[in-house]
Amino acid sequence: MDLSKLKEIVEATASGAAVYVGQVTGQPMLAHTPPLIEINAAMPNPADPSEVMCRATQAGIDYLKANEGSSTKSAGNYQIMTGIALPELKRRGNTSGSGAPTKYPFADLPVGGVFFSGNSEHNKGDAVKALGSTVSAQNDKYAEQAKDEQGNLKFKEVTRAVRDKTTKKAKLNPDGSKVMETVQLPVKEYSRKFTIRPVPAGYKSGDWVAPEAGALVARIK
Repeated sequence: MDLSKLKEIVEATASGAAVYVGQVTGQPMLAHTPPLIEINAAMPNPADPSEVMCRATQAGIDYLKANEGSSTKSAGNYQIMTGIALPELKRRGNTSGSGAPTKYPFADLPVGGVFFSGNSEHNKGDAVKALGSTVSAQNDKYAEQAKDEQGNLKFKEVTRAVRDKTTKKAKLNPDGSKVMETVQLPVKEYSRKFTIRPVPAGYKSGDWVAPEAGALVARIK
């Protein structure tokens, strides 16, 4: 999280001044739960079309107050060198007949390829829950924000429940309905896309039969 940029946005929001943010800096702020900023994709920065107008949310203001005092290591603590050869990369896995096997074969999956993970492989006995975040991380690894024909970053308007920062549960109105908010989220394009599905023991597809209950992970793009 770029706290210096967040501080700039918070200060500009408080003073009513225009402030803009780009994809790299703004994405972590938008992806935070709850979002730290709101953007207006229809108002690009006149000086840099890759940036769009934004403002801080109350969550962003609170986040800055809680983290403004944190420090990061200065680049001045490191010596910048050139002409230094990197050591050979040691590949993880059993490619040479020893070492721990590669955990999940995402990199090797062709489009339409799948792999199975049984519930017994995971401490809590639920392969879908255990692998859900891994699949999401792999999708993000192969994603980038989409652009329109003019080269501007694309966003979509999403209405979602507001969640309490402490309990992570949806906030409720006096009538018991969920408190909702509308936010702008980046539209992503994927060079690879994976999905996960639960399967019961004995599930049959072609000649393959699931040896136990678990999950199938598939590459769909």
